[in-house]
Amino acid sequence: MRLLGLDPGLRHTGWGVIDTTGNRLVHVADGVVNVRAGQPLAERLSDLFRALNEVLTRYAPDAAAVEETFVNKNPASTLKLGVARGVVLLAPAERGIPVHEYSANLIKKSVVGVGHADKMQVQMMVRRLLPGFVLSSADAADALAVAICHAHHAATKAKWIVTPEITLSPPGRGQGEGVHKLARSAEAAPSPQPSPRRGEGVNAARSVEAKRKPTVAETERARRLRRDSTDVELLLWRRLRDRQIDELKFRRQEPVLGFTVDFVCHEHNLVIELDGGQHAAAATRDERRTRMLEQAGFRVLRFWNGDVIENLDGVVEAIRAGAVR
Repeated sequence: MRLLGLDPGLRHTGWGVIDTTGNRLVHVADGVVNVRAGQPLAERLSDLFRALNEVLTRYAPDAAAVEETFVNKNPASTLKLGVARGVVLLAPAERGIPVHEYSANLIKKSVVGVGHADKMQVQMMVRRLLPGFVLSSADAADALAVAICHAHHAATKAKWIVTPEITLSPPGRGQGEGVHKLARSAEAAPSPQPSPRRGEGVNAARSVEAKRKPTVAETERARRLRRDSTDVELLLWRRLRDRQIDELKFRRQEPVLGFTVDFVCHEHNLVIELDGGQHAAAATRDERRTRMLEQAGFRVLRFWNGDVIENLDGVVEAIRAGAVR
């Protein structure tokens, strides 16, 4: 699939094209549409529309993704940006190309793994995910990040099979069978036993570490992440808070073992994590994090952001099933 990412702006609109094959991402092209200042607004919008159509004609994307607009303090600037964004949405839609929109926080979390990452982090990860990409413009890098974000969500949706048993990408980075089959296989399989010499000591040490009082730095980091929660985290939190799932009491962005986990229910030693990135660095970090949490006695359930967006009820049922095991 060929994807076009767009970062709207009245003066500078970034664009980036990538090809996707499974989890493989290939950089095709990128650039910036620069519209001359000082022209009447209608002429600037016309120039933007023509330039975007040239990009669409040349690269023929299968889908387009656009970053959602945030509200500026200046109402006039917000209105002008909104008008430019309308042109950016119109150009591919007028050709029958599907257009998808993503919030800035979701884009950053999909690419970097952190919803409040800065531009330098985004640019670094875009270079890592797209070998051969040479940074020429921050606007172009932002547009490629939008395309990468959509590539992840498109891949997540493509994995779903609508049957009674397979309704959700199972926890653990979206591989394997459905929730009910996963539960049955877990019941049949023997539980791993720690080493009689070293395993028990490690688990005990991890358990003590998990119960220690978090440091000031860890508490401040958790507070900052709660304040900067992504839209997907807030969507799931609305179902977890106030004990809406079988009276389970969850906390969000909680320091555990030096990490800040997305959601935790201490009564059931249950940790819920949301995965937004698909790069190797994030996968390795998440595996290490999960291993340490499990050694401390926690059960860890992982879900893709797309699972929460498209199948929230399925995610809730998987959490409920995980809590009673």
